[in-house]
Amino acid sequence: MTTKDFVDLKPIQLTTPDDTRLTYSWLVNADDKFPPARWQTTLVIPNSPRAVEIGEQLDTFYLNFKKSLKAAFPDKKKDDYKWNDLPYKWADHDELDLKNALILKCNKKTHSPEGTPKAPPIIFDSSQKEPLNDEQKQKYDKIGPGSTAQVALYVSQYNLGVGTGIRLTPAAVNIKNFIPFGSQANTAEDWGFTVDAPQQATETPSTNDFDF
Repeated sequence: MTTKDFVDLKPIQLTTPDDTRLTYSWLVNADDKFPPARWQTTLVIPNSPRAVEIGEQLDTFYLNFKKSLKAAFPDKKKDDYKWNDLPYKWADHDELDLKNALILKCNKKTHSPEGTPKAPPIIFDSSQKEPLNDEQKQKYDKIGPGSTAQVALYVSQYNLGVGTGIRLTPAAVNIKNFIPFGSQANTAEDWGFTVDAPQQATETPSTNDFDF
């Protein structure tokens, strides 16, 4: 960001409720499939008074950002900016069976544009009051959908050549209910398949019954 692109609007911090669902989470080891590598998670907050409050805080920040842009660059029009999609929305989440939930896409790059390493999100759980160390955090490397946590995040703005918008950065995560990735569906019923009652066999099958 250059001086001419600078907008004076300080970040705000939000903390989600403890029933926030974690999905698509890379909070311990960054997702490096596509550069730049980043820690990320998509938060799904069930509709509640606290979810509505967070949504209103995000809307207010976004409105204040647009006002700040207008004050800083009065000659620019809306179409002069390349607006990126907002990182939050209200929507149904079929996988978690939630209606009109608040969905937040959060991420934090592992390095600054200059190449300086950034600190990863801080991880807590019920085992201790202090943050987990690198070894302890490995338990949460594979977080399955439906895991719940409180998440402290920063809301900030950017006005760069790649676009203009707001970002949600995960700062700390307090794991409440952990579901390891891959453990959600271990039976046919879990996948939504219809399972017929087993048929009584008249004889014990043998390899002679198949082309083995």
